[in-house]
Amino acid sequence: MTQALRKLVIGCVLLVGAGCSGAGGGGATQTPQELTLHEVADIIRSATGPTGKGPTKVSDFDKFASVYSRAYEAAKSGEVVVIWGGTVKGEGDMAQGGDVIAYEKDAPANGGYVLLTSGEVKKMSAADFNAAPKGGKK
Repeated sequence: MTQALRKLVIGCVLLVGAGCSGAGGGGATQTPQELTLHEVADIIRSATGPTGKGPTKVSDFDKFASVYSRAYEAAKSGEVVVIWGGTVKGEGDMAQGGDVIAYEKDAPANGGYVLLTSGEVKKMSAADFNAAPKGGKK
């Protein structure tokens, strides 16, 4: 009987886990670019100092490289361009909109995914990207 109960509990856990969605919610599948930019938001939050000053260079991410390896490598390689000096709101403060704080390297010419200071990741056309306000040091 305990074997059957164990299988039932494991089955329930797997069903509940399968119903949970990843970052961004809604159960929609995210592209690798979206996942990378969500991780960039996390590494920016982690590298933001206690005074609220955002990271100013890729080496500010060094101590978080093992935790956020995808974001670190994307920023270091230039695959994702980070607008240095800005911050991303905490997960509890997230809203829609905000300034662009990071983006795919081809976004200015071809459009692509961007990270906003609100923590939102969205796809923009090149025209929308170029017209969008940019975060970072003012």
